Amino acid sequence: MFKKKYPALSFYENFLGGHIDVFNITIFGENAMHWAVNIKLKSGYLCFRLPIRCFGRWWPMYCYLSPDATPSSASKWFWGRTNHDK
Repeated sequence: MFKKKYPALSFYENFLGGHIDVFNITIFGENAMHWAVNIKLKSGYLCFRLPIRCFGRWWPMYCYLSPDATPSSASKWFWGRTNHDK
């Protein structure tokens, strides 16, 4: 049988909370990244959030290019910038 790592969380939260790496693509599950995808490009990273509920609610969508995959150093925003204006 499956043993839950954190008894207070659901099966879904316990087993889909990590990330998966496939070549240059990283898919983050239900964790602090809220179902995000980071794609490594020659010039940096393309980062966006998948339209999936996380922790029981919908989180703002975003899509940006960044040299180090962080929103604070994003060089180009495609959507979601209103949440991260400097």
